[in-house]
Amino acid sequence: ALAILFMPALSWGQEYDVFHSEEYAFSMKYPATWKKIDNPRGNYYVVFQAPDMTDNFRNRIHVAAHKPVKDPLKVFLDELRNGIKDLQSKAGGAGQTPQVKILDEGPFRSEVPGAYFFFIQAYEPKLKLWMDIVIVFYKHQDTLLRVSCLAPASMMEKFHQVFNDVLVSVKFDESKAAEPPSSQEPPVGPTPSRQAPQTLERAPLQVIPEPEVSAPAPRP
Repeated sequence: ALAILFMPALSWGQEYDVFHSEEYAFSMKYPATWKKIDNPRGNYYVVFQAPDMTDNFRNRIHVAAHKPVKDPLKVFLDELRNGIKDLQSKAGGAGQTPQVKILDEGPFRSEVPGAYFFFIQAYEPKLKLWMDIVIVFYKHQDTLLRVSCLAPASMMEKFHQVFNDVLVSVKFDESKAAEPPSSQEPPVGPTPSRQAPQTLERAPLQVIPEPEVSAPAPRP
């Protein structure tokens, strides 16, 4: 299943809509029946959420977008690796099963050169189940995208084709490249600051967001 997940493939009857971002100059497909949530909670730009619950969880796709980002992509890949190591070290003593682990990672073949994926498994204590999470980082010029696909581990095989279609569809609009500097003379003003260029503000690592539970009562 994983070999298929990270390779371009045909969708089997799934209909998609296309999301366009003027602000970050990218587009991507998402399942037509899923709900698009603008201005979601957390450090996300947009969220796509499945209409039905599976194992008391709504499968979802989270998109985080940032610019201007001057650091190379490797900085953010290392941050994720180190963040997971920190979570593992805080999980408990020797002999305990890690609550989050990287199962696979590597280059992701898509229309965005240099894209990179992580396949992560993490335990969700509130739902008492393991979650599979596919995270793909895309960087184009000074824009960074992080697209995370989440589903219960028992359901990933069912949804991996949809997630794959979404992830390989991400593309940036080359016509929206940085505009050339204006030929007009700048107004007279104070001397520009010599500070370093703005970079992405570090946000707390979020491996799994808090899930939506369909009912307050615990599962039997």
